[in-house]
Amino acid sequence: MPEWIYPDFGPRPKRPLFLCIISNTDTGKIPGLSAAGTSPELTDYTPGADAELVETNRIITMPELPEAPGGSPTPAVVTKAALNLTGINSLFVASGLRKKPAVPYVELGGQPGGDIRKKSAVIDPQGTFERARRLGSKLAGLSDCIFIGESIAGGTTTALAVLRALGYREKVSSSFVSNPTGLKEQVAAEAMARAGVAPGSLKGDPMEAIRELGDPMMPCALGLISGLSGSRVVLAGGTQMATVLALAKALDLKGDISIATTKYIMEDTTANFRQIVEATGRPYFYADPGLESSKIPGLQVYAQGYVKEGVGMGGASLLAGLYGFSQQQLVSETDRVLMTVELPKK
Repeated sequence: MPEWIYPDFGPRPKRPLFLCIISNTDTGKIPGLSAAGTSPELTDYTPGADAELVETNRIITMPELPEAPGGSPTPAVVTKAALNLTGINSLFVASGLRKKPAVPYVELGGQPGGDIRKKSAVIDPQGTFERARRLGSKLAGLSDCIFIGESIAGGTTTALAVLRALGYREKVSSSFVSNPTGLKEQVAAEAMARAGVAPGSLKGDPMEAIRELGDPMMPCALGLISGLSGSRVVLAGGTQMATVLALAKALDLKGDISIATTKYIMEDTTANFRQIVEATGRPYFYADPGLESSKIPGLQVYAQGYVKEGVGMGGASLLAGLYGFSQQQLVSETDRVLMTVELPKK
């Protein structure tokens, strides 16, 4: 096991598949809440652009490279680099996506998520769950290990609201270097008051927690887990995917389910990734992408707490290590991807 992968993952998967759910929520447009785009308006485009970058190394439908307001590029560049090195196939799944990518993807339908302060978050989460479950059952025979990532701006705030409804007190991470925890707690509190939800009151009704306070990524991820019950499933992400684990526990979903993230999430003292996951009883893994040794300043600052995770970056990095690639090879390929990505012509 490479020294930058923790702990021992076990045997290398023979036929891994990298999935990534791309979704939108209007919660992500609340000013100061999400760094997944240089402005709140551009967050609608970010998930589709992430898919385009991973699939083609081009940005087609978004007017610029997805990046945080401070200039850090999307974690999709790390995911793309890891998949380039390993040759592992990827598949993007749209659930409640407003701006569609110009690359092949699976469309599960559904409406984009609402601003949880003002209205119910997800229309028909059970329908999304069932469609995703059918997709998962089809994919189960194609792979012995499926990694499931996400790209949805504002998803840590909806995750926080859902955690509170399930009775968890832990905090969530942020793509900002300075986590706006006060704003997130305020949004979650306003949403719970709007929905008439008290802390822990929806512990026995996780689908209602998603309906009122979540986002379209959540029922999709849960449905995939259900359909993939005979395969090894590794959620690839930070506190958003840890929240999916909490929901899976509430739904009593069975199977070989774990989570993989980055060292940057593990070191985030403003959040409680480890505690959320441990409360679910599922194992976790993490990779150190080593971006402090990048030649590009926007990537170097990942190690200082910018961005941290997204687009399955931690899981994809772990796969690169499992396939025998060094941390420096991942960093060098990430630099190359970022320097060669094709942007829209202005």
